[in-house]
Amino acid sequence: MNRRWRIWSAVLAVFPLFTGCGDLRNAGGTSETESEIFAREISVDSIVGSWNRPDSVATVGILRLDESNFDFARTTESGRDVSVERLDGLILPYRLVYWDRPARRGRIEVRLDPLLQTRGGRFMLRWGMPYSVRDDSAMVWKGISEPEKLAATSVLVDDFEHSGLQSLLSDVSTWKAYAADSATVTTFAIEDAGQGRAGKALHFGYSAPKGYVLANVPLGPGPRSLRSLDSIVLWARGTGKVGVSFDRVPSGKSWTFRKLDTAWTRICIRPQDLDTANNLGGNVGWDAVRDQISLLTLFPSGGGSDLWVDDIRLHGVNRDDLR
Repeated sequence: MNRRWRIWSAVLAVFPLFTGCGDLRNAGGTSETESEIFAREISVDSIVGSWNRPDSVATVGILRLDESNFDFARTTESGRDVSVERLDGLILPYRLVYWDRPARRGRIEVRLDPLLQTRGGRFMLRWGMPYSVRDDSAMVWKGISEPEKLAATSVLVDDFEHSGLQSLLSDVSTWKAYAADSATVTTFAIEDAGQGRAGKALHFGYSAPKGYVLANVPLGPGPRSLRSLDSIVLWARGTGKVGVSFDRVPSGKSWTFRKLDTAWTRICIRPQDLDTANNLGGNVGWDAVRDQISLLTLFPSGGGSDLWVDDIRLHGVNRDDLR
């Protein structure tokens, strides 16, 4: 994603109107009527991935902030001093997905009005604003269809409707199975889903009286932040249990386990559902791995011998988060 930023103006008067005074300097005037307010002009093209706009920009863009493009020291702990506006001053609906000043990370969903839904559009990010300025979460996605919202706020890791083990994420993202100690992998292939489910699924057959087996897939070409993750959803059936793990390489993971049924069952796991950090098996907890995740791993366990999985989807992220 293009993260080129240009400082438009920096310190602005709160009353009676906004005027640019230079780069990151105090506004002139009395303390009763003016405050330290900063602004940056942002290109719409930098917050909307090309995959999401074949002809024009998407209706909602994602503003990703970190220490490389934003000075968190000049904002509040909550981020409630932030405002998103058109160049003419009209406030755009936006949602603070998360705001972590100590970690210098923030994420904002911005509703782009029709005047900004063209290539080359620009808007303003302001901070140091009065606390009367608030985000408007309800308006960000108002009127947007569920299929459109799903496409913009989730990533289908794999639906297994293909012959090979390459995932839907990238050319280098391929499923691989591993076994340790006396455990063995007996089957690892895409087959008919069966049990009343149409299409294909990944079939993982194994024997693990001792040791362990696992299957994983890279989520990107390197560590990725999934801090905005709402949930991971997948369909599964089999015997024993399945563990779902987000892995930080070279060490550390955050996981939890779910009991399997021989019938297809929808499994939904949110970050808060993951096990508390205890270092068992390398489990260091979600907060420790969420900004450095490299692999999605499935751990068949619990004395089973068969795992089937299908339609694995990450909610709360989009394709640009995994590039």
